[in-house]
Amino acid sequence: MTVKTEIEKESISGKYIIASLVTIVSISIILKLYTTDFSFPLYSDPLAYGLAAISHTNGDFSQSSHRGIGWSVFVSIFYSFINSDNFLVYSNTIKILSLSIASSTIFLVYLLGRKFFSQKYSLVVATLFAFEPHLNYNSGFGLSEPLSHLTLIAAFYFVINKNTKFIIPSLLLAGILWWIKFNEIFVLFILIIIYFVTKRNSPNLYRNLFMGILIFLAVVSPMLYDRYEQFGDPLYFSQTEHLFLGDYASILAYNMQGVEYSAFDYIDDNGFGKFLEKFVLMGISNLIFTAVKMSFPYLIILLPFGILFSLRAFDQEKKYMQSNWILILITLAPFVIYFAIIDEKRLIYFIFPFLILLAVIPLQRLVEYGLSTFSYNERQKKLFLVGVMTVVLILSSLYTLRYDMPDPVLNDEKILFAEIMNNTFEGRILDAGHTLLGLNYVHATNPPGIFKNYKIHNNIGSDFMEEFNSENRNLKPIELYAKSLEGFIEVSDEYELKYISINKNDIHTRYSYLNEIYENEESFPYLRKVFDTEKEGFEKFKTKVFEIDYEKFYLIKNKE
Repeated sequence: MTVKTEIEKESISGKYIIASLVTIVSISIILKLYTTDFSFPLYSDPLAYGLAAISHTNGDFSQSSHRGIGWSVFVSIFYSFINSDNFLVYSNTIKILSLSIASSTIFLVYLLGRKFFSQKYSLVVATLFAFEPHLNYNSGFGLSEPLSHLTLIAAFYFVINKNTKFIIPSLLLAGILWWIKFNEIFVLFILIIIYFVTKRNSPNLYRNLFMGILIFLAVVSPMLYDRYEQFGDPLYFSQTEHLFLGDYASILAYNMQGVEYSAFDYIDDNGFGKFLEKFVLMGISNLIFTAVKMSFPYLIILLPFGILFSLRAFDQEKKYMQSNWILILITLAPFVIYFAIIDEKRLIYFIFPFLILLAVIPLQRLVEYGLSTFSYNERQKKLFLVGVMTVVLILSSLYTLRYDMPDPVLNDEKILFAEIMNNTFEGRILDAGHTLLGLNYVHATNPPGIFKNYKIHNNIGSDFMEEFNSENRNLKPIELYAKSLEGFIEVSDEYELKYISINKNDIHTRYSYLNEIYENEESFPYLRKVFDTEKEGFEKFKTKVFEIDYEKFYLIKNKE
């Protein structure tokens, strides 16, 4: 059976396709909303994007040292229509935007599936994508991933089109993607490789590629020029300066700002063998293990067979399948070194739609050829597929239940805790486990509406909250890097850290040496407890705050 006959042998009415996609999207939205928290304001990276978008509405398009500007520019268009002193309005707007983009991407994934499968199996592709619990959970935070995923899928969709002129919109999208995710420069080269793989010997091959590259350069030039003006280097990315120290905490830490430590420095200190072991072998291992974890609850069953069958795919265009593999493997390659340091799943969520293309192949083989052996008719085959998709929905729903539902009581206690901390204590504080998620909100809304005047260029260093360094910002979070508790206290003294805030059940792995403090505080006499949420009547938020007594620490250390 040829690829053409497999894809064209069955024609489903347009109304049925649209109705099916609307149903799939509707169910996906319900799954997304289940874990989206509209009662708590932005924090962490989404807060940085939200404040950057506000800055753009104020005419400041300065760029972050380690974040793309594309998502915040997009959000600023919608923020320009809002005038509210309630920061939660802005928080929920960016969340709704990310949810909407993630949901609309399902339609594009269906179109991508049509490049590989018939209408029926393209709906399966869209369903597996729509019900994927990791993507659904991630879509409600206000992060840039939904927009970057949409852009990457569209760029890939265009580049595998048979007409060479579609390299032009593909590379235009690659330029937009670079605005959104600054580390996505590799996509340009991947698309060009795929272009030559799929369009070899086609007419106007080089002319259209040249035009596409010119458009790509036109798109990215303003962004690169601004980075040159700000940082003296158009390709500057702050997190690469000390990546090879081999510890994620060093990337975030205040005491590591300005420290440069290259791969050559690591090799000089530890040898080339250790470099390969740490940054190559461990990176590959972590990347594979993370991909396996991501494949739960249902891709773990389909992917192994899909990978195997894709090597000898006869119902799919060979060049398209090769292109899919090129995109998966080359886009993952740059993450090998990073995953040796931190295996952050959401950084590689973009491969989901391309893995799903592989995962649908065994379903197609089973239904079209396996069931035919048992004389199943077309109606029975469709019922079987519907049954499989029902099982997928059940598995996705059960997996989604593992995530914490939004808890208004807990959220209120987080903000109350932040208000008490800011009003009671003054100085630098270290958050050892998501205890200060509400503090940035307190700073950005005191006095009310102050956040509406935010401008990026007023910030100092890499702290995007530095603009709120006023009489209303008494408590200032800080990240410090150390390898042991003793080293941490010494570094803390040097950088004038006063307090450590410790969550009972959620210590950051980068501060694992603080694990025992919450339950065994008496073993650390140089740490004086100054606040305990359990004793203050908090119902769900379990956190203790300790003040460091440096004099007592050094007395104990000298006695030892």
